[in-house]
Amino acid sequence: MREYTDKFTDFSKKSISDFILYNSGIEACQPRYSYGPKRRDYHFIHFVTEGKGQLEIEGQTLEVHENQLFIVPANTVSTYTADEKAPWKYAWIGFTGIESLNLVQTLRQASPNNYVMDCADSNFYEERIERILELSQNTLAAYFKINGIMYDIVGNLLGEHGINVAANYDGSVSAQAMRYMEHHYHDDIQISDIAYSLGIHPNYLSAMFKQEIGVSPKTYLTSLKLNKAKKLLTESDDPINVIAGSVGFTDALSFSKFFKKGLGCAPTAYRKEHP
Repeated sequence: MREYTDKFTDFSKKSISDFILYNSGIEACQPRYSYGPKRRDYHFIHFVTEGKGQLEIEGQTLEVHENQLFIVPANTVSTYTADEKAPWKYAWIGFTGIESLNLVQTLRQASPNNYVMDCADSNFYEERIERILELSQNTLAAYFKINGIMYDIVGNLLGEHGINVAANYDGSVSAQAMRYMEHHYHDDIQISDIAYSLGIHPNYLSAMFKQEIGVSPKTYLTSLKLNKAKKLLTESDDPINVIAGSVGFTDALSFSKFFKKGLGCAPTAYRKEHP
């Protein structure tokens, strides 16, 4: 077996990335070689390039053969076993991140049994995973190249199955409002600005947001700004006035009052307590 695991990025930071490679590899299995039952905290896809085997998952036993792939979502117990007479060879990618679950759910919707799919040429994917293994140095340059290859793999997989991810775009009022806040939290935005961007009345925005998310948009925006500020205070050496501007405040004093009201301590005290 040949395997690459990303050691460049802490797992805690992987989980808050949008979409990031966890590991990948290629293995030619011995007859009846079995892996599991195991549960892992990242998703993975195996592309079978030779032979066949079985996937046991969620009460199902599924046959998988050459030019097929199988998907195992994060935190799902699975066991997969190579055939006795024609053991499989496979290449895989494991991945995580905020957007990774959406990808997995989208792919599973295109599978007749939620876990196994055909692919026109599994060697195509193995060749790209081979390139990842060749770039396995834990350097910043390799990190970007490797994740670029992973995006290429996923893009080809979606294109091959004609999956239009845009069809799964969440156009609800709350989702659009949250996207706007995520893109503009560093500006001095008000709820009226968000409503205007969506072409709706602020009262309607507040009512729908509370109904769909369970909190008001103002509470959500406050929490977002506080979380961004905490991250900057602990992960950067930026002065307080720069952090204030980075989360939408025109001066350090107003930011400090906001931060203390939300967390019960001043930004400087928070930084000292969380080195």
